[in-house]
Amino acid sequence: MPIRRLFASGLTLVVILALSPIAPPKCISLQITLGGEIQGIAADLAVSVEVKSAAKGDPATDVRQESSIEKGQFRLRAWFNTQSNVVSRERCDRLPQIVTVKLMSGNRILDHRTLKIESDFRRTSDGDYELKRPIMLKIPVEK
Repeated sequence: MPIRRLFASGLTLVVILALSPIAPPKCISLQITLGGEIQGIAADLAVSVEVKSAAKGDPATDVRQESSIEKGQFRLRAWFNTQSNVVSRERCDRLPQIVTVKLMSGNRILDHRTLKIESDFRRTSDGDYELKRPIMLKIPVEK
C-alpha cells in the first residue's frame, strides 16, 4: 500500500502544478492622455506619439494609441508598457520620459512637439499621466 499512497500523492502534486499557473504578475500599462488644437487646413490628418523610456539604452518608442481629430481639436491616448526589456525575468520598472507628438498627413510630418513627462504632464489619481496644458500643432502654409 505505501507505493499506491506515494503514487497518489505524486499524481495529486502533478495535477495541482498543472492547474496552478506559476507566472509572475503582468506589468501594467500607464495611460498617457493629451490633446490640443490643430491650426490650419489639410486633408488626411493624423496625430501620433512616440514615447521614450527613462531607462538608459532602451530603444523602444512604439506605444499602443488611439486618437481623434474633430473640428480642429485632437485628443490622443497612448499606453506605455512598464515591462523592462530584461531577458532573464519580468520587471515592471520602465517609466516614460519624453513624448513626441507628430501631426501627419499621409507619411509626411507636418509638425511635431517634444514634451517632457516631468514638466509637461501631471499624474492622475490612477497613476497615469495627463497633459497639463493643451498644445498647438500647426499645418505649414504651402508657398
